Amino acid sequence: MAEQTTQRNFKTVDIIDYSMQNNPTKVNDAFDQLISSKVIDGLETKKREVSARMFSDNKETSVEEPEIEEPKVEVQAEPQTEPEIQTEPDKVEA
Repeated sequence: MAEQTTQRNFKTVDIIDYSMQNNPTKVNDAFDQLISSKVIDGLETKKREVSARMFSDNKETSVEEPEIEEPKVEVQAEPQTEPEIQTEPDKVEA
């Protein structure tokens, strides 16, 4: 017979508890399950938004993506100085 594994619904506090109990396997399991459920929920939400926009007859109801402004970086130019040109070789005293 195939053994069924019941998957527990982990909470964020479980990760901390397992960490304090020095149980890395359970920490990994809890973290993986929490992240997976958050990603799946986020994808479902985005999928609904995209399909609503795609099949919308009214163009006014479409949601525009906000424009992200690039941060402006001020660069202060250092004054340009030309290297000094030596016309006479340095004299070495013996």
